[in-house]
Amino acid sequence: MTRLFPSSLLAAAALAGVCLHAQADTLKSEAEVRTLADKVMAQAGAGRTDDAYGAMSPYSLIDIRTLEVARSNARSSRMAIEAQVGNSVGYEFIRSEKVGDSLIKLTYIEKTERQAIPWQFIFYKAPAGWGISAFSNGDNVDALFDR
Repeated sequence: MTRLFPSSLLAAAALAGVCLHAQADTLKSEAEVRTLADKVMAQAGAGRTDDAYGAMSPYSLIDIRTLEVARSNARSSRMAIEAQVGNSVGYEFIRSEKVGDSLIKLTYIEKTERQAIPWQFIFYKAPAGWGISAFSNGDNVDALFDR
């Protein structure tokens, strides 16, 4: 499959397991988890990738420096991506998967004029509440169909 996006945009996929930063805000319920992900995707679906990353930042359980590098890479890659797939025209919720009582994965697509861009968020229920432990966005649309 031909890669549509620079690998720097996909760097966020490997963020799980990176050291935690000092204090993340947390979400108190699964409904708040979904509300946050919808807020992030509303920004992404409007072509405001930088704002999408900003909405995630307070709830990130991953090292904030790593998230900021991914955000900076996404910011600088955005124009090249739009040249290939067109402007963002919205988003769509695809599915929610829960494993045990501590992990939720939410899958969305950012809709563009010519291509869907998958976004996935993994939320972990830490003792203080829910936070984002990993996320990814990229061009592997095929993965949405693997079950």
